[in-house]
Amino acid sequence: MKIVTTCNGCFNTPLHPGHFFFLGFARGQGDELVVGINSSSYIREKKGYEPASEDERVKALMDLGFIREVVVFREYDPREFIKKVNPDVHCTGAEYSNGACIEEDICREMGIKLVYIPRIGHWSTRAILRGDSERNIEGKSSAKA
Repeated sequence: MKIVTTCNGCFNTPLHPGHFFFLGFARGQGDELVVGINSSSYIREKKGYEPASEDERVKALMDLGFIREVVVFREYDPREFIKKVNPDVHCTGAEYSNGACIEEDICREMGIKLVYIPRIGHWSTRAILRGDSERNIEGKSSAKA
């Protein structure tokens, strides 16, 4: 039986090293990875920027070659996505491990293993869109002042 893993996020393009690390880490937790992405309307409302289209984001993720499926979810949190996929493992960022993980209850109720993925550097789609794309692994700008 294959172990299905899920993770979710905006995954706006351009994808950056933080995305690649996060997705690769999640993929390593099982045999198949299903990724949930937030709708464009969610990103506009909650993140405050104009995202790449949902189709472009799905294609960029599928082109990585190690994701089984990408699901766009319209809800403001991933719990319905998790219920529909019913994975063996769900991954989320370690920044939510302090009790801020809204997926924790549903994972516990459904018997889904919850894995917190450590953050590398300070990669940020918003920073890249602001023009601060010169981030290195430690999160410091490599641009000369």
